[in-house]
Amino acid sequence: MIRKINLFAFLFFQSLELFATPSFPFAPAAGQPGSTAVSMNASNIAAWADGYTNMLYGADVDITWKTPAKALGPAAGDSYDVVSLGRSGEITLTFSMGITDGAGDDFAVFENSFSDSFLELGWVEVSSDGIHFTRFPNASYTSDSVGGFGQVDPTLIYGLAGKYRQGFGTPFDLSELEEVAAEIDAGNFSYSADYVEAFTNNYSYLDPLLITHVKIIDIVGDGTALDSDGEVIYDPYPTVASAGFDLDAVAVLNQPVDERVPQTIMFEPIGHQQLDFQTLELFAEADSGLPVQFSIQSGPVLLDGNVLTFTGTGTVEVVAGQAGDAIYAPASPVLRSFEMAERIQHIFVEPVSNQPAEINSFTVQAYASSGLPVFMEVRQGPAAVTIGATNHVLTLDGSAGEVILRAFQPGDASTAPAADVLTSFQILENGTPVAFSDWLTSNSVPNPVFQTLEDAQGRPMLTLEYPTHPDVKATSRILQSSDLISWTNAVPEILQLSSGNMVVRLPVGETNGFYRIEFEGQ
Repeated sequence: MIRKINLFAFLFFQSLELFATPSFPFAPAAGQPGSTAVSMNASNIAAWADGYTNMLYGADVDITWKTPAKALGPAAGDSYDVVSLGRSGEITLTFSMGITDGAGDDFAVFENSFSDSFLELGWVEVSSDGIHFTRFPNASYTSDSVGGFGQVDPTLIYGLAGKYRQGFGTPFDLSELEEVAAEIDAGNFSYSADYVEAFTNNYSYLDPLLITHVKIIDIVGDGTALDSDGEVIYDPYPTVASAGFDLDAVAVLNQPVDERVPQTIMFEPIGHQQLDFQTLELFAEADSGLPVQFSIQSGPVLLDGNVLTFTGTGTVEVVAGQAGDAIYAPASPVLRSFEMAERIQHIFVEPVSNQPAEINSFTVQAYASSGLPVFMEVRQGPAAVTIGATNHVLTLDGSAGEVILRAFQPGDASTAPAADVLTSFQILENGTPVAFSDWLTSNSVPNPVFQTLEDAQGRPMLTLEYPTHPDVKATSRILQSSDLISWTNAVPEILQLSSGNMVVRLPVGETNGFYRIEFEGQ
């Protein structure tokens, strides 16, 4: 407490003498008066980070959270679409059009905190050459250690990324670095000797009108990290699995003006690949009509023009770029990431119909084509709605509203992670869904539409499309047989599940194959 009073007095004195130093207490949480939080939907966002380099993971990061490409493009504002740095980990984001020192704040860093006080913090540094990085001045007045799920008051934090909850970015103003340089030159500062030395060694290489790199470095919150005044920084410690700073995105608020015509690259996401597929042809185009060039960011592949040849297992990252010409400005490169594995998998979740509010619990059926266990969680819904991670028993509490469930399977040493499957349904406060038996008295079982197509590897696939009628208390599954006698559960890949319509596909084997859709009342 003594330290806080002394610091308050010191900072108040500084606020009279130095324009660059903010007053204490610092800005409060997002949505509160005086907050500096930048919404991910802010109209003044000009661009987002479109590349990365020098990804260095710290300790305690599971493979699920090691996808740097998730930090590119717009912020998702949720807990999942992030890359976790781990303890002392770091990542450098790149910006093809740059960041410039303009009016007000110039860029904002988004983390994925689920609350206003669970704040995992990071230092922020900028560079114009990708070699010399200048750190923003920062302050942390949290006086005691914080447990793994402890709380940090945002009004005690300044100049550190992660100050705000998910969906809101921490802003940074490049003009502040010029003010710090002036303070240091005048000998009128409170910064530590280590901060002054690092700042002085790097600032001369910085062009505030063209920043091309932003580095985020995780702060280990056990009391060993220091702010720019040499004071201890505490944040939640220890955390595991997705330890450290969880980067969602970096937004550009002020971008250098380029008089050339902007262009955009269309490059669809790439699904996980199986090693024995051997090759993959890439397709991307620029709306300028200029040719797109591909490059490999990382991974066990060879590139010849637009054809990838697989050489091993692991994460592959491919970049599509277009450098522009006299008429068109460079396009923001598009990075696509996928896993190369000995086998790939997908998840099938039997559709869930709308439920009356008075229902207590029921089991959601979900399967992975690999046979590995599927995990489920509630992504959105009334607070007391829960689901067993592995037994998939969904428990309701009588509250009405929409529920969104996430099914996922992270893979293993030989199997790529499955793409997440999101399933939604309504809990109805008024009105009861129609029983399947009652519905059948005046309706017939849906007749599927089917066709045989080939996938990207030329393998024959059977596609089925049929309605699911969410207001009818029934579920559906697909069975398969080779002799019309013995039937086993099939695990189709869901291509569409929306507006009461289900579209799935299944591989067609070399022998006879029979399929049937089975509807069952709940």
